This record gives sequence, C-alpha cells and structure tokens, in this order.
Amino acid sequence: MFEYPSIPGASGQSFQEFDAYVFAKPDGRNTRWEWSRKRGWHKFGTRTRRFDETDPEYAPAITLFHASLADPVERIAKKQRWDRLVAFAEWWGDQSLAGFLSPDDTTYLSLFDVVVAEDQGLLGPRDFVKLFVDEVPTVGYLGRHHWTRGFVERVWRGEVEGASFEGVVGKGVRGEKAKAKTRAWVEAIRARYAPDEAEAIIDS
Repeated sequence: MFEYPSIPGASGQSFQEFDAYVFAKPDGRNTRWEWSRKRGWHKFGTRTRRFDETDPEYAPAITLFHASLADPVERIAKKQRWDRLVAFAEWWGDQSLAGFLSPDDTTYLSLFDVVVAEDQGLLGPRDFVKLFVDEVPTVGYLGRHHWTRGFVERVWRGEVEGASFEGVVGKGVRGEKAKAKTRAWVEAIRARYAPDEAEAIIDS
C-alpha cells in the first residue's frame, strides 16, 4: 500500500511561501483504505501497518468507514473511471488529543487525501477539492490562502476561522505541503505529557 508522506512543520530555515489550499487538521489517527474496481475495498491500514475486522483497536474504524466513506468515494472513483485508489482519512473524536481516542467519544472519519496511481503520487489539492469536498465527509476546507509566516502566526494565535484545535495543513498545486499548529494545542500537549514525549508529539 502507498505510504503517506510526512508533512513538514511551518518553521525554520526551510520555510516556504506558496499559494495554499488550506485544510483543518483534526487530531486523530491516519488511516488508509485501498479500493480496486475488481476487488472493492480490500486493504485497510494505518501509516505503518495493516488491520482487519479482527483488530481490537481498529475494527470500529472499519464499521465507521463503511457507514460514511466507502460508498461515496467508490461512486466518485467509478465516475472518474479509475481502476484503483488509496483513500486517506483521519479517524478522530471530539475529545481526541495526540491521536488518543477516548472509548466513550463519538468518532469520525474525514477524508484528506487520495492516491489514484502510485507513480503519480497524491491527487492535487485542486482536484481533491473539486471531486470530494462537497460529496464526501472530508476534513474542513478553509479556502485558498497565501502561506506566509504571518498566516502561520495567525494559526498559532487561533485567529484562522475553521482551523481545528490542532491547526491546519496547506497544500500547493506544485506539491508544496506544510502544517501549522495552534498555541492552545501545543500547550495542551505539554500539559498532558512528559517533556520529551510532548516535544516528540509536537514535532510529529
């Protein structure tokens, strides 16, 4: 299965300005779902491993996927005459923090990226918005913004409307990607976890 690439943080000397399609970043778990025209939905996984209906941790995500994402994503794939795709969705809840899902929480699956052909990489943000945002439960789309240090600072201060508690991800049409966190989320992580673990979560 296609492994989702890491997204760099918006800081340091590698900072890049670009015209960004900006999406909310729910604080949950990265899941992947593979479909083919011949086999239907047949492979499920996290960023690092596969799971199935016998998995005590991820079996609820499979039930949720078939209830919310499977049919509408498949309809779009067939309409586009794709032979296969890998759908990436964040599994998150109203109370989730650092990917921890509370057992008594209501959880959701929100589509955030799609691969149609592995040699072409992720579907561009323009096409993702056009094909999926109004048809499928996706992460919140905040529109197009110029990704500058000033914009990232606004995210940090919680001033960008529609941003999640964790922050946002920006994606450019030439493959640019960056994420920006909110101060409130960073402070919540540092309050809950030991210093070394907190910094590792913040940097992930």
